[in-house]
Amino acid sequence: MLEDKRAIKVSAIFDAKGLQPTAFEYGGRDYAIKKVNLMHSINDGAVRIYFFSVSDEVNFWKLGFNTETLSWWIEDQFTKD
Repeated sequence: MLEDKRAIKVSAIFDAKGLQPTAFEYGGRDYAIKKVNLMHSINDGAVRIYFFSVSDEVNFWKLGFNTETLSWWIEDQFTKD
């Protein structure tokens, strides 16, 4: 688990089905997202925050997206043991 939230650069698809992250850069590495396992959102005052539980073949992340600032971050991270 992460102690603090880390800003990341994300590639995403915005289409009629909504928003879907496809890859991101973190710690100098690029990660391809193989699966979006879950998506939910919350309201923080007037701001909508989306959370995406995503994975590749080994790692699992919870990514956050702020619709006001258009910023992304890693909320949590797990590695398959």
